[in-house]
Amino acid sequence: MIVVLTVLPGTAIPKLPEFMDLFQPDKLVHLFLFGVFVFFLLRGFRRPGNPEWVSRNVILVALAIGVTLSGLTELIQKLPMISRVASPWDFLANTIGCMVGWGIFRMFDP
Repeated sequence: MIVVLTVLPGTAIPKLPEFMDLFQPDKLVHLFLFGVFVFFLLRGFRRPGNPEWVSRNVILVALAIGVTLSGLTELIQKLPMISRVASPWDFLANTIGCMVGWGIFRMFDP
């Protein structure tokens, strides 16, 4: 779902001046998507029955997957057949979203 949403055209979203790119409204969408993604990854990795290395490194594994997916979605957007533009600001918003998801998980971690 994240990949589909990040390759859809963002023409309907209002734009701020370029120097404020990190504060564009679509960055909140990026932050939300990746925050929710990492939150649920962490919940799933904490369940019984996961491999021991995942249980020991749950935070590292979830953040690595989140940041890797973030980078891959930006690389996909560079493909000529996708009518999107890759942005380091999107990658940063995605990564911050991963960290926010981890922070929220920590607040509710039993």
